[in-house]
Amino acid sequence: MSFLRKQESKLMKKVIFHTILLMFFSGITLGQSKSQYQKIGDKSMEKGDYQGAVNYYKMALDYDSLDLPLTFQYAEALRLTNNYRKAQFYYSKIYKKDGGRQFPKAVFWLATMQKVNGEYLESFKTWKQVKTIYRRGNSYENKKAKQEIKASAYARRAEKYRNDALVKNIGHKVNTEASEFAPIIFENTLYFASLRAKDMGPNGEVYDELYHIKLYQAIQKDSVWETEKELPLVINSPQYHTGNGCFNGKGDKFYFSRCDKNNVCDIMVSDYKNGKWSSPKKLGINVAGNTTTQPMSCDVNGEEYLFFVSDRKGGLGKLDIWYAKAYENGKFAKPVHTGKNINSPDNEVTPFYDVVGKQLYFSSDWHAGLGGFDIFSAKGTPRRFGRPQNLGAPINSRYNDLYYFIDTVSEVNYFASNRVVGKETKNTTCCNDIFSVKFPKPTPPKDIEIVTLEDLNKYLPVTLYFHNDRPNPRTTKTTTELNYLTTYSDYIQRIPTYENEYSAGLSGIKEEEAVLDIQDFFKDYVEKGVKDLALFTELLFLELEKGTEIELTVKGFASPLAKTDYNVNLTGRRISSLVNYLKEVDGGKFNKYLDSNKLTIKRVPFGEYTANKLVSDNLNDKRNSVYSRAAALERKIEIQSVNFLNKNDSVPRIEFDKESIDLGKRKNGIPIEVEFTISNSGTAPLVVNEIKGSCSCTVIELDEFSLNPGESKTIKAEINTEQLFGKLTKTVTVKSNAVPAEKTFVITFEIIENK
Repeated sequence: MSFLRKQESKLMKKVIFHTILLMFFSGITLGQSKSQYQKIGDKSMEKGDYQGAVNYYKMALDYDSLDLPLTFQYAEALRLTNNYRKAQFYYSKIYKKDGGRQFPKAVFWLATMQKVNGEYLESFKTWKQVKTIYRRGNSYENKKAKQEIKASAYARRAEKYRNDALVKNIGHKVNTEASEFAPIIFENTLYFASLRAKDMGPNGEVYDELYHIKLYQAIQKDSVWETEKELPLVINSPQYHTGNGCFNGKGDKFYFSRCDKNNVCDIMVSDYKNGKWSSPKKLGINVAGNTTTQPMSCDVNGEEYLFFVSDRKGGLGKLDIWYAKAYENGKFAKPVHTGKNINSPDNEVTPFYDVVGKQLYFSSDWHAGLGGFDIFSAKGTPRRFGRPQNLGAPINSRYNDLYYFIDTVSEVNYFASNRVVGKETKNTTCCNDIFSVKFPKPTPPKDIEIVTLEDLNKYLPVTLYFHNDRPNPRTTKTTTELNYLTTYSDYIQRIPTYENEYSAGLSGIKEEEAVLDIQDFFKDYVEKGVKDLALFTELLFLELEKGTEIELTVKGFASPLAKTDYNVNLTGRRISSLVNYLKEVDGGKFNKYLDSNKLTIKRVPFGEYTANKLVSDNLNDKRNSVYSRAAALERKIEIQSVNFLNKNDSVPRIEFDKESIDLGKRKNGIPIEVEFTISNSGTAPLVVNEIKGSCSCTVIELDEFSLNPGESKTIKAEINTEQLFGKLTKTVTVKSNAVPAEKTFVITFEIIENK
C-alpha cells in the first residue's frame, strides 16, 4: 500500500490513481492525544497512505487548529489526495499567518491550487510572490514561478482555444470507484490499467491492502465498452504493479511497465501469438535504479520506434520523454532524449506518436496549461519536434489530463482524467476515468440551399494567407504552378519558426503573449481560411452544376517588405495558386467550367498599397516585417464577390477594362489624371446611379448615365495631391442596377516631395 503511494508520487506527481480510505485501527480510542494522532498521520504519509494521513491530521487539528506545522502537513495530505479546494484553503491560511517565512512551500502550493481551481488571476499574483520568496534564479521553485507567470497568459485566455471536441466518459462498465487509465485500442479491444480491488466499498473504500495496478481488456457491446477480463498472471504478476501496455505495429509484441517495491519501473516485452503471451523479458533500454515506463510503439517509415518516459541521467528535470529505435533482432539502439522543446524541469509523460499526422502527443505539468497535467501536441519526427501546443478545452481541464491515444480506425480518441465533470460513478477528483473524444464532422454542403446571389455571397470573403514571398520566392513571375493547399501545408510547418522569431528577445508574460498571438493567427485566420475555401468551393460547384455562369472577383494583398512592382507580381502568383487549386481539387471537377468560361476569375492584384501602415518594411527587422501577426495578416488573397448570370436572364453586367492601375511615383501638388472604361456586357440596359471617390481629393467627371448592352463609356477622374504623401490607395466606386450593385476601381501611387 505504501509502495503504491510512493510510486505514484514519484512517477506522476499530482496524478493520484486512487483514494484509499484507511479504516481506523481497532485499538485507537477517543482518548488518543494530539501528538499520537499526528504521529500516526506522519507514518501514513511515509507509507504513501495520504487519505489515512488526512484523517489523522484532521483529528490532531481538532485539538489545536493554530498549529502551523500540523496545518501544513494536513494541507500536503489534502493536496496529495487531489482534494484541491480544501488544500487551497489551508495553504492560504498558513500564508496569511506566516507570509512565506517558515513555510515558503505553502505559498508555492497555494499558487498551484489556485490554478487548478480555476482562479487564474489570483494564481498569477501568488506566483509573483513565490518568485520573490525563492530568489535564487537557478532553483526549481524560481524557475517554476517564472514559467507559471508566463503561462498565466494562456490560462486566462483559455476559452479562446476551446475546440469543438465531444468529450464523454466511456461509462461505468469500465470506469469504477477506483482509477482507470492508459487506454489503447488494438483489434477492436480496449486495453487499460486500473487500480481496483476485488473488495471495495461504495465510496472506493478498500478492504484488501494487497491489491495492485493491473492490466485489463474490454470489448464493445452495442457501442458500450464493457470490461471483459484481466490479462493473465504472466502479465499481471502479483509481485508488481503492471500498467501502460501497448502493441508493436505487427501486433506480435506487447510492451508494458512493471514497478517493484522500491518504486522503480522497468519496461517489459512479451511475445503475443494466437492469443497467448510469452514470459516477459526486460528491455535493454532499462537503467538500474531509474524508472523507465509508459512505452508507446510506432512505425515511422517502416522502422519501429519506442517512446517512453524516464528519470534517467541526461534529462532536463523529473520525468522526461525519450525514444529508442528498434532493430530486427528485438534489441534497441541507445535511447535518445526528445529535446528541450518537449521536456522541462517538471514532468513530461504518457507519449503517443501519431504516424499519420506526424505529431507527438504527451502530457506535461510545466508547459502553459489550464492546471495539473495538460495534453499537448508537437509536430515533427522523432529526430526533431516543434514547440508544443496545448490541445485546449474541453480535452484539457483544470485537472490532470493524460494518456492521449488516437484510434485511426474508429476515428475516436481516448484519454484519462481525474476531472469531476462527466463522471458517472465518482464525484471527486481523487481518481482517473477514461474518456472518449470525437470531433464532429462539418455539415455537408449539399444540405445548404443556394437560391440567390446573396445566398452564395454571404459565405464571402474567403481569405487565404501566405508566408512571406510565397509562392515561388525571388521571382517576378505573375503565375505559379503551385496549388494553394501546397503553400498552406508549407506555411503551417513554419508555425514553430514564427513562434520563436516573434517571441525572440522577450521574456515572461510578454514572451507567452507573443507566442499566443501567433497561435491565434494560425488558428483563427490561416486554418479558418482553408475550411472556408473547402465549403465555398463545394457550394460554388453545386451552383455551376445548375447551369449558372459565375464570375469570381479575387483580390491580392502583400506586406510592404518588397518594392511595389514586385509585390503586384507576387499577389498575382498568389491568386494563380487559387486558380490551380480549382483546377486540381477533386480530380479537376472545375476544369470544364474554367475551360468554357462558365467560371471566370477577375484578378485584382493590389500589391502592398492597402497594407497596414504600422507594418514594418525594414528587411533587417524580420520580427516585425515577416514574423509579426500584423505583417502576416497582410499577406493574403480574398475571394470578395460572386457575380452570376443565367443565360435566359435579361440583366445588365458591368465590366471595367481594368480593375486597378498603379501610377508609380508622383510629385506632391501636381494633379493626377486617371481614366478607365465601363462596359455593359449584359442583356439589359445598365443604369449607373453614382460614381464616387474614396476621398474629397478625387473629382469624377460623370455622375449618372445609362449604357445599352454592348456599349462603353470612359470615366475620367482627377486626384488633388496637395495634401497627400507616401504610398496611397484611392478607390472609385460605381453604383448601378447590375449584380453586384457596387464595383470598385483601385488607384495606387506614391507621392514624393516636389523639389
